Amino acid sequence: MPDPQRIRDALLLHSASCIGKKYLQQLVSQLACLTGAERVLLSQRSGGPHRQLQVLFANDATAGTARQLPCNCLFDTRQPLLLGRGLRQCLPDAAQQAWQSCLAWPLLDGDAHCLGHLALLDARPDFFAPELPALLQPFIERAGAELEQLQQREKLARRQHWQLLHSDILRQNAQGTPLDALLRTVVQQIELALPEWRCSILLLDSRGRLQPVAGPSLPSAYQQRLVGLAPGPMVGSCGAAVWHAKRVVAENLQLHPNWAPYRELAARFELGSCWSEPLIDSKGTVHGTFAVYHRTPSAPTPQAITILEDTARLLALLLENQTIHRQLDSRSQWYRAILQNAADGLSIIDMNGRFLEASDSLCQMLGYSLDELLHMHLWQVVPGSTPQSIRQRLAATGEDGETFESVNRTKHGALLDVEVSARRLMLDGQPVIWGSARDISQRKALQRILEQQATIDALTGLFNRPTLLARLETQLQLAQVQHAPLSVLMLDLDHFKQINDRYGHHAGDLVLAALGDALEEVLRESDVAGRIGGEEFCLLLPGLGLHEALDLAERIIDDISELRIQSGHHILAITSSIGVACLQADDDSRTLLARADSALYAAKAAGRHRAVALSADPP
Repeated sequence: MPDPQRIRDALLLHSASCIGKKYLQQLVSQLACLTGAERVLLSQRSGGPHRQLQVLFANDATAGTARQLPCNCLFDTRQPLLLGRGLRQCLPDAAQQAWQSCLAWPLLDGDAHCLGHLALLDARPDFFAPELPALLQPFIERAGAELEQLQQREKLARRQHWQLLHSDILRQNAQGTPLDALLRTVVQQIELALPEWRCSILLLDSRGRLQPVAGPSLPSAYQQRLVGLAPGPMVGSCGAAVWHAKRVVAENLQLHPNWAPYRELAARFELGSCWSEPLIDSKGTVHGTFAVYHRTPSAPTPQAITILEDTARLLALLLENQTIHRQLDSRSQWYRAILQNAADGLSIIDMNGRFLEASDSLCQMLGYSLDELLHMHLWQVVPGSTPQSIRQRLAATGEDGETFESVNRTKHGALLDVEVSARRLMLDGQPVIWGSARDISQRKALQRILEQQATIDALTGLFNRPTLLARLETQLQLAQVQHAPLSVLMLDLDHFKQINDRYGHHAGDLVLAALGDALEEVLRESDVAGRIGGEEFCLLLPGLGLHEALDLAERIIDDISELRIQSGHHILAITSSIGVACLQADDDSRTLLARADSALYAAKAAGRHRAVALSADPP
């Protein structure tokens, strides 16, 4: 295996400009290439009830498969694992494998929760160098941060997907789409997003018996057995859910007592579990159930429970709207009932922008009474608009409708981010605009938080590595176009590991935060500072030549040596080493960073607590 230090330098070179999935893929492929390990894989913890790992990236064909893998023990210890032989005795999961050597790390989020692991496996004993785990730790920490952000983005995307589905179903409901078609659409969309789910909707008929109305992936012979099923306290999952008016989860149909009379039926149709959620409207009326089957025994995750509850609420609202529709005498009364019971803020607006109708939820959202809104025009709640711009927008709205984001101003002056869906239709022979507004302020705030998390290092308040590298590319292009100098400082705290070992990681975090504050005080507004990883920082100094950059580096070293950081009863003092490089004619970002990094190593080799520029850099 190559020298561990060379592996670290090569990884730094090849992964510096990558972010997100590309960084994780590059890390796996480069580790496989540089170390020569037979198998390298990166996994995340599955959302199921068992502690399984799902392979995300690997250097072989196993990516995407979920199985029990070595290193499950990392979930408990949260510490790196290095085994040179006897792997099968230490890790029973590897009993069928030929691996002798294993090097693995847990991938932790910001709260030290284990998200997954990165593992290197090889059939040769004692294959991995003992110093390799420590040298690669900064890359592992970044991999954990990238995996955390990846999961957060996926969670947000899933939530937005369900919100869009619910909004679309409610819009179709308001436009008169038949209920049976909407119920089938809901089931089809859920099964499309979650292929392992086999969904079913059962509704109570006038006799109080259950009737299947949607279940495209369930055998028709099985659904026929459900026709006319009478609810009861021990009648499977659905009959009991209706009877008790609460969720019933049968994780294993062969063991659950409610399924004792139906075990043969479940086995015949390959049904392993059934989770049933009752459909209860705002008045407490139970209309039926929404059920999810799996082929094998399975327990719902928190995410699955959320989907069950949200879907049941949507279906109950559709059923409640249908009941209201049947009770109303005219179409105008039906529109009014929909407006009063819809979750989104609904309105009917004439082509001049005047409110004709508004739902209770819209009144509550904007802070106006219904009477106040019916004496207002749309431009009075849309900041920055004019009567002319509103009328032009309304005139351009077609029958196919459109969805867009906007801002509304409340009665008290607060601004709300809203998602608006608008469609032209005919009401009593006159064109009007049917509008739906959903408050997305929380979602927009979450997006802003995620954007900040993707840019700023939470511990130091400086830019994180991907953002700093992007800024370097921009500064380098400006310097080359303007023929202006650009200097780069690579800063590393001396003997930082001793602080963590002696005083604990909390003390180390206090030191890094204090260093971030110190750098922000000494740098100019045009300078850029970021945390590369661990205790290593990078500073971009546009407009400064080598001598000026060296002077600034010396001042930073002095300022850092004067810092005193209190951790408990201890007062900590630190020193630093800095490598300085100045942009040359044939430089790109990688060569400039590599030269600054080499100068940093020279500063450490010369005794630390100093700034060094290599002789290759002209004055």
